[in-house]
Amino acid sequence: MTTKYILTMTLLSTLVFFQACSDKEEKKIEVIQKTTQVKINTIKKQNYAIWVNFSGKTQASKNVSITAKVQGELKKILFTPGTKVTKGQALFQIDDSEYKITLLQKEATLNKNKASLKLASANVNRYKPLVKKELAPKEKLDELIAKQEQLQAQISADKAIIKQAKLDLEYTLVKAPIKGSIGKALLDIGNMINNNTVLANIVQSDVLYVNFNPSANEVSLIKKYKSEKYPKIKVIPQNANKNLELYGNLDFIDTISNESTGTVALRASINNTNNILFPGTFVDIKLFISDKIPFIALSPKIISRNQLGAYVYIINEENSIEIRQLEITYSNKDLVIIKKGLKEGDKVIISAINKLKIAQNVEGIESPNSIDIKGL
Repeated sequence: MTTKYILTMTLLSTLVFFQACSDKEEKKIEVIQKTTQVKINTIKKQNYAIWVNFSGKTQASKNVSITAKVQGELKKILFTPGTKVTKGQALFQIDDSEYKITLLQKEATLNKNKASLKLASANVNRYKPLVKKELAPKEKLDELIAKQEQLQAQISADKAIIKQAKLDLEYTLVKAPIKGSIGKALLDIGNMINNNTVLANIVQSDVLYVNFNPSANEVSLIKKYKSEKYPKIKVIPQNANKNLELYGNLDFIDTISNESTGTVALRASINNTNNILFPGTFVDIKLFISDKIPFIALSPKIISRNQLGAYVYIINEENSIEIRQLEITYSNKDLVIIKKGLKEGDKVIISAINKLKIAQNVEGIESPNSIDIKGL
């Protein structure tokens, strides 16, 4: 009985030992299974290409109304509407017959006065020695000299009148003041034209202006961090081919802000050599500030908000989750620049954000930076 009892107790002890080991193993497995794996980015300062996004509207770099400088009947239209014209190209012909006659009359008057001056000068030269010898009265010489000077003044006036007559005749052929695309003629042949009558419009759109109005704070950011005097821009037409991009540079920043809106007028010029865009087109604008400034930045997708503002989840030194409130310098659809709240080495959680709980134990798996921005 004693031997049998000992064997029985030994067997029971062995079973209890193995059961205890089994329970510990199951608890260990259970703990491992409860540890959630999450993707993280370990924070470090990097150089990112900073783009700021705006909306704007294109404008022709030049928009000129072609006006008549003389009056008369419109005789010819010398261009095809909707085509490109060059500077100095003939566009309209106004009846020039009266202007030719006027020029001939003025030239004849000049020639007549030149002949009279020649005679007056001869009389003065003849009388001078006679007066010197007291053979003729000085009053007569004074009269002849006055006549000579009067004719000289008249000839100067005649030359000015002829110059104006030549200009008027030249103005009957209306020429393009700039190169560009010309619209339709605003008057038909046969119409009487007066001075300052608008005949057509020329738009120069191989270079376009893009006008937009950032906030005063955004303009301060541009001025502070821009790496070039005239920052580069990309322009993408709204409601059109999103793969179409035109390039240019910022060329104007207004010196004052709009008191009612708090915005500042900016303008860029873009190359539109193939006339892809029309003036008056609404566009999206990406303005390049710099890619030479290291800073801490996050993807907007991993940032949440509460009553205190923006925040992210991080893994602390105990491998548990905690919240970090953030102070933001600038944000757009590509990145958020962090002013306060994070430092280099912090582990920011970038996955399963909506399922996380504070103080939950997690295992961080390092993942590629979720910000992907390229410079111009």
